Amino acid sequence: MTQAAGSVSVAPHVLNNLIALAVREVPGIARLGTSPRARSRLRGDGIALAIGADGVNADCYLVALPDTNLVDLGIAVQATVAAVIRELAGMVVREVNVYIQDVEAANA
Repeated sequence: MTQAAGSVSVAPHVLNNLIALAVREVPGIARLGTSPRARSRLRGDGIALAIGADGVNADCYLVALPDTNLVDLGIAVQATVAAVIRELAGMVVREVNVYIQDVEAANA
């Protein structure tokens, strides 16, 4: 199959949505948290992106389920987000930061 000339661009809000959908599927995630307001970043529920010529920086704000190993959760989220950026969007990953803002209360 021959490749067509031209380019493919992924809109920033599409990348944000892809990341949010993928993060929600990581075991141990109760829900996405709240990303702080930052003028230079694209924000969505729990995800803040900075997209530059040298790649993508992603900040992920999360609420974990009880009895979840938070270190393992952070590592799994980093790997998932990096894969989405690299494999689905074809972009360079600069960094993926994970902020666990809370742990959901266990039901008694």
